[in-house]
Amino acid sequence: MPTEQFEDGSLKLTLDDNGGILTLVWQGRSVAREPGLFLLPILTRLIERGEKDKKRIVLDFRKLEYLNSSTVTPIIRVLEQAKRGTAMVSVIYDAELKWQALSFSALYLFQSLDGRVTVESR
Repeated sequence: MPTEQFEDGSLKLTLDDNGGILTLVWQGRSVAREPGLFLLPILTRLIERGEKDKKRIVLDFRKLEYLNSSTVTPIIRVLEQAKRGTAMVSVIYDAELKWQALSFSALYLFQSLDGRVTVESR
C-alpha cells in the first residue's frame, strides 16, 4: 500500500492507495491565506489519477482540527471538476464536530445523482 505525504505549515495530507480506493487523509490545521497554491495541484493530480485508474477518491477530513474559509474554495473546485468528469469522489467528515458539520454540510450540493460524488458524515 504506497503512501505519499504532503505538508504545508500545520496541514498534513496523507495519500493511501489501497488497491481500489485512493484515500487522502487531512490532518492538522489549514490556515494558509491562499491554500489553493498548495492544494489544487495535489487535488487535481488526484482526480486525474482516480479517473485514469478508475479508483474512488476519498477525501477524509475527520482528523482535521480546523480549516479556514479560504480552504473550502479549492475543495469545491475539485468537486466541480469531478462532477463534470468521470471521477468518483467521496467526502467524509465528522458531524460530531460542530465546525465540521457547518463547514461540510454545504458540500451536499455537489453530490451527483449517479453516486459518483458523495458527501457523508461518520
